[in-house]
Order: sequence, then structure tokens, then C-alpha cells
Amino acid sequence: MAKALVIGATGLIGRELIDLLILDDYFSEIEIWVRKPSYYMHPKISETILDFDTLKSIPKISHDVVFCCIGTTIKKAGSKENFRKIDYDIVVNIAHLAERSNVTSLIAISSLGATSKTGNLYLKTKGEMEEAILDLVIPSISILRPSVLFGNRLDFRLGEKIAIFVLKIFGIFLFGSLRKYRGIEATKVAQAMINLSSDEWMGLNILESDEIERIAKL
Repeated sequence: MAKALVIGATGLIGRELIDLLILDDYFSEIEIWVRKPSYYMHPKISETILDFDTLKSIPKISHDVVFCCIGTTIKKAGSKENFRKIDYDIVVNIAHLAERSNVTSLIAISSLGATSKTGNLYLKTKGEMEEAILDLVIPSISILRPSVLFGNRLDFRLGEKIAIFVLKIFGIFLFGSLRKYRGIEATKVAQAMINLSSDEWMGLNILESDEIERIAKL
């Protein structure tokens, strides 16, 4: 039995993850950290309303697995600074908290194409986030780089809607090394996150969409 901490529980992947964790008997407790009430109602779930600016002041947590699904867009964040605060600062601070708490497994969502060596702010931020957590002393660190996500978002993203439309029509023609660019269901990403929390995934794991889909089926 394990205790899970979920950051980003109200996003597309986070909501799918919570639904799957509730059904998974291995996880006896699920704590979610949110900025405002999420209204999840289940005996396994406890909710903490948190100012994420205070993460560095939290000494330790008692969870076995930390799932970090938090993420936004520059448009939704309102500025480049706020975007980086969410997609870099919060994720890295959570990872450091996991390290000093002797958490067994950290699983975080990044993005396909993430690299610090790009002029694209979104992908650069994701790449820098990855670099910041990969050197931490945690028995298992898994970073997932999904392509365009299929699922029901609560917010409308025009660019993503167009990409989803295109990939649903033409994605079947992407084979071999191009397969990773196919869109992927958010529920499959969530299932892969849970599968990666098992002991067989010790060490560092960086996984792109095609690999995420394979692991979701294990």
C-alpha cells in the first residue's frame, strides 16, 4: 500500500490520474495539493489548499509517490514570468521536496520536444525543468513527454484543438521514428504514470509518446 501526492489534480491528465488512482488498490491514500477547492469526494482523497509560493518552507512530506501533472500555457498564465513560475518553479520545488522527504518515486509531465537548447519559451522551460530534477537523489524519476493530448479539457485552447483535429486524421500515417508525434489520450498518460511508480522502474526514465502508450498497456 502506498501514499500518493498529486500536484495538478484538476488539469486534463490530473483528473484522469485521480480517477485511476481511486480504482487502484495499491494506493491507500491520495492527497492533492490545489490552489482552490477541487471538490473531489472520495474516502481515499484528502485535499490541501496551498499557496505554492511556500513550497520551499515545507520541511518534509510522508508520501511514497509524487505525481506532478501541473502545467499551463503562456496565454493562460498571463505572462512569461507567471508561466515559468508554474511550469518550472513549482515542479522543481516539488521535486526538491520529494528528495528531502526520501520519496521513492517522482513522476512528472513535460512535453514532446522539451530541450533547454531552443528559442521556444514553452519547450525551453520544460527542458530546463527536466535538467533541474534529473540530478536529484530520488530512487525513481520518470519524466513523460507526451505529444498533443486527446481528452476533455475544461479550458478552450484553439491551437491545441486544431492540432488534435489534424492528428486524429493524419496521425495513423506516422510510423517508426515519427510515431511519437501521434496524439495520445490523457487517460493513457495517466495510466503510464501509475505503472511507472512500481519498483521495476527504478532509476531515470525519460519517455516520449510512443513509449508512454506502450507502458500504459503493461
